[in-house]
Amino acid sequence: MLVIIGILIALQINNKNEQRKTENKIVSILKEVQHDLGLDIQKSDELIAYYKTKDSIINLIQTDKLTYDDYKNDYQNALRYAIMNAFHMKIHANGYTNLIENVDNVPKKLKAVIEPLNEIYIYNKYEIDKFDNRMDFITDRVRDDLAKSKDWYYRLDWPQLEDEMIDFFLNDPYYKNDVYLYQNASWTHLSNHVTVFRENAINAYKQINTLIESNEPLPDFIPHNLVDLTTAQLKEYVGTFKVVEVEGFDGEFPDMNYKIQIQDNDLIGVMNGDLEDVDLFYFETADKIFGQTDIYFKGEFIRDSTNEITSLIIMKFGTRVYLDKL
Repeated sequence: MLVIIGILIALQINNKNEQRKTENKIVSILKEVQHDLGLDIQKSDELIAYYKTKDSIINLIQTDKLTYDDYKNDYQNALRYAIMNAFHMKIHANGYTNLIENVDNVPKKLKAVIEPLNEIYIYNKYEIDKFDNRMDFITDRVRDDLAKSKDWYYRLDWPQLEDEMIDFFLNDPYYKNDVYLYQNASWTHLSNHVTVFRENAINAYKQINTLIESNEPLPDFIPHNLVDLTTAQLKEYVGTFKVVEVEGFDGEFPDMNYKIQIQDNDLIGVMNGDLEDVDLFYFETADKIFGQTDIYFKGEFIRDSTNEITSLIIMKFGTRVYLDKL
């Protein structure tokens, strides 16, 4: 009997050791996934910034705001090559592939992250790859068409554009069509899908950090509070704010209320109850906030002489909005 008990105890110990080894392996794989996500989050920030600049130039082209002199002084080549270059993003998926190959061994307590990762690496990645390839097609075709139809194409790199080149960029209707196609693929689609990916990747990165009980601080590229505020302090910012002015907009606009509330010890902002457009933001300093979804989101709460919050100024998608607290 003692021998049997001894064997059972030994088997139990052996099983626990094997479970520990398996869990350690999965944790190591999740850290690899985290590393991949980190690389791609940073790359997504670069891509969004790149195409935001491109979009500003394209809007000038489409609204005929550029002049002969603008192109004549295009010494940085930003205007002439407005739709001939692209910023590419290839998602790192080695960690995810490794995880899926070992999915049957993932402990129950770590399984929660699998579905969000599937969303990222199956659906988000598909859309990004599709429009990344589309950008290659558009830029290559524009260059190839110019090389076949314009005898000046090989001189496009020369310091100053010739008059015939400038006339083409200013007036050719088919070039304007290509500008539209470039904007549609790069900003309307690719940048939008990358923004969705970025949001999902940030959430997955944080979720992995929690699941593996990491003691490592979140890196700078993961949005998080730079100052720690108590629940009582957060409650100071809770309330409904009414949009009173949108910079650059002179017409009438409907009533727009921005509700700020606490969710999971963070602040979120919801415009007119639209839960499809939620701003999750963090504190840079007391009263100064920045966003997670929109890399350009910035804001500041304004206080009166009694230290009460009376208004809020936010910068969202490049537009400054002024709101008063109700």
